[in-house]
Amino acid sequence: MGEHDDTLELTLRGDVAPDEAKQVFDFMASRFAGRSYLLVTGDMSELGHVLAESRRVVMREARRVPQIRGLVYYRTSFGARVISELVVRAYAFATGADLPIHFAEDEAEARAWLAMRREQLAAAEQGRR
Repeated sequence: MGEHDDTLELTLRGDVAPDEAKQVFDFMASRFAGRSYLLVTGDMSELGHVLAESRRVVMREARRVPQIRGLVYYRTSFGARVISELVVRAYAFATGADLPIHFAEDEAEARAWLAMRREQLAAAEQGRR
């Protein structure tokens, strides 16, 4: 959990198995219940493969959690960026979410992006009132 109650911080190491992907969504569903949205950040430097069945789990489980309204990963390899983009596009399509994704060099840059995204979301909320 991050310093903000709207943010899930992940450090992904190795391959992502389907049961691990489900556990992440189980955690998000319980921890972020009642929130209108959540943001996700994480260190991707040790990410292995995201198995095809794991990607299918993401699509199945996506509707159980508040909408993810921003993703920022740091220390991400080219391959992890490609997989992340594909998963995010499929998630956004399946849920209708406005889901920007950003790749940062380090945690400080990721936190700055999260702060900017929170401001955008707050401004959009103010505009609806």
